[in-house]
Amino acid sequence: MPKTRRQLNLENLAHISAGSIVDVEILTPTTSKRLKTEFVGLLHDRFVILNYPPVKRLNNAGEYLKDGVVVIVRAVLESGGGQVIAFREQIMSVSSHPARLIYLNFPSQVQLFSLRSQTRIPTLLPAKIKLCDERELHGVIKDISVTGVLFDVKGQDDLSELKNTQCNIVLDKSNKGTTEFSGQICSIKSRAMGAQFGIQLSASEDEMKTFMKEHFIDLSVLEPLV
Repeated sequence: MPKTRRQLNLENLAHISAGSIVDVEILTPTTSKRLKTEFVGLLHDRFVILNYPPVKRLNNAGEYLKDGVVVIVRAVLESGGGQVIAFREQIMSVSSHPARLIYLNFPSQVQLFSLRSQTRIPTLLPAKIKLCDERELHGVIKDISVTGVLFDVKGQDDLSELKNTQCNIVLDKSNKGTTEFSGQICSIKSRAMGAQFGIQLSASEDEMKTFMKEHFIDLSVLEPLV
């Protein structure tokens, strides 16, 4: 039996807010490239419109944004409790006048994903931990959820005494200032050249979902709801 429009989740495309940030994964024969841009709107059954990214967001991907190229688009639904919507389609056209816009073929099907509290999304976000005694530990956030992060630190110092201590995690975002989260180091796993901290964050789930929405680090790891 053919699926109905509702079963294909197409009605959820209307829940993507105009101006909201979307993640675009450009698929090429040998690799994929990811960038962020703004959702402009859609014309039902005809096309979806995205803003053409500014140069600082292109990351050498401009040559791939052309007619016929396949992309995967992911966005967080504001009214969906943190749900992520995703679809795969071809670029129909790239316009230059009166504004530079990307037109995508209207998708035949979209998928919904749940950004649950236990979902951990792999990342490689450079950051530092500020401790109560004013020490700073530089490292990388290896994964993130709406309740905590896994923080990787290199070095040979014994850091086991930091378990159950309070800390602040500071990320430098190139064009949006500094983001800082407070939390508690709940676990420490030593390894040959450093340690990994499990840190429970004190930020609300809504704050974390907003942060994760802005960064869109590999949301493809999420399990589809339907």
